[in-house]
Amino acid sequence: MKEKRVSLDDIARAIGVSKATVSFVLNGKGDEFNISKEKQRLIAEKARELQYVPNFFAKSLRKGATKTIGLVVSDITNAFYAELCKTIQEALHERGYNTFFVNTNDDRALELQLMRELIHSSIDGMIIAPCNTIDALIPILRETHIPVVFADRPGDEEADFVGVDHQMEAHKLIASFSKKPKKVAAFVKKEEHISTILMRIEGIKEACEKDDIAYEIFQLPADEQAVDRLVTKELMKGTDSFLPLNNIAAFQLIASFRRLLVNVPREVRLISFDDHPAYEYFYPPVSALRQPIKTIAEESVIRLVHRLDEKQNPGKHLLLSCTFIPRGTH
Repeated sequence: MKEKRVSLDDIARAIGVSKATVSFVLNGKGDEFNISKEKQRLIAEKARELQYVPNFFAKSLRKGATKTIGLVVSDITNAFYAELCKTIQEALHERGYNTFFVNTNDDRALELQLMRELIHSSIDGMIIAPCNTIDALIPILRETHIPVVFADRPGDEEADFVGVDHQMEAHKLIASFSKKPKKVAAFVKKEEHISTILMRIEGIKEACEKDDIAYEIFQLPADEQAVDRLVTKELMKGTDSFLPLNNIAAFQLIASFRRLLVNVPREVRLISFDDHPAYEYFYPPVSALRQPIKTIAEESVIRLVHRLDEKQNPGKHLLLSCTFIPRGTH
C-alpha cells in the first residue's frame, strides 16, 4: 500500500523537469508548449510507473466546477427511491455529471449533517427528497449558492420542485375501490412527520368526509402480533377497505391478512399508495397507485442542469399525475 498519493512533484523530481512541464504533458498540452516528444514519452511512462492518479477535485476546482451533483434521499432500499436514484444517476451521467448519493433514513439530524458534507465537497448542485421542513433546511442552503431542486417531497416554494400532488392523488384513490367502502383504514409505518405522508392523510380525510365514509388512520406497530391484533380489531368493527400509505405498510398488512386467513378481495379490499415490482407476483396481485418515478427523476435533472446555467429566475413546480393499476385486491 502506498503511503501517500503520487503528485506532479514526484514525477517531476524523478525525471528532473519542472512541475509545470509535467502538468502540461499530462493535460495533453505538450505540443502546445513545445515539449519534445521524447520528454513527453518519458513523463507519460513515469506517470504510469508511479501509478499517478489525477486529483479530480483540485482539477475541477481550478475550472470552477466539479461536475458532481449531490443526491439526498431518505431510504435507498425503498423501491421508489432505488428507481429514482438509478434514473437520476443515468440522466446526469449522460450530461457529463457524476452523482454523490447520501441516504438519510428519514433522520432529520443526519440529513442536515450529510447535506453540509456534500456542500463542503464542492458539489455543483443538489437534488433533494427532504425529510426536514424547509425552515430547517434554509440555514444550510444559505451556506452555499449552488442550485437545488426538490424531488418527490416539496421544499421551498421559491425553489424548483418535481413530484405529485399527494393530497389530490390520495383523494382520488378512495373512489378506486371496487365498492364504496363502509370504512377505510389507512396505515402508515413511522413516517408520519414526512410531508408526503401527511398530504396523503389529508387527501383521505377529505374524500371520506365528502362521501360520508367512516375512516381511521393508524400507525403500524413493528411487532407482528400487534399488527394482527390491530387488523383483527378493525375487521370486527366492520372495516372493509384497507389503504396502506406506502409499500412498506402494504407488505405488513398483506402478511397479516395471510396469517389471519383473511380472503382478499372477498372479505376486504386493499389498495397500496405506491406500486412495487413484487405486487404482480402476489396472489391476488396487489392493486396500487403508481407514481411516475422515471419522469420525476428525468425532469428533476433537466431543471437542475438548467438552473446551473440560470440561477436568478424563481423556481417552478411541476406536478405530475399518478396511474392507478387495478390488479386483484381493490
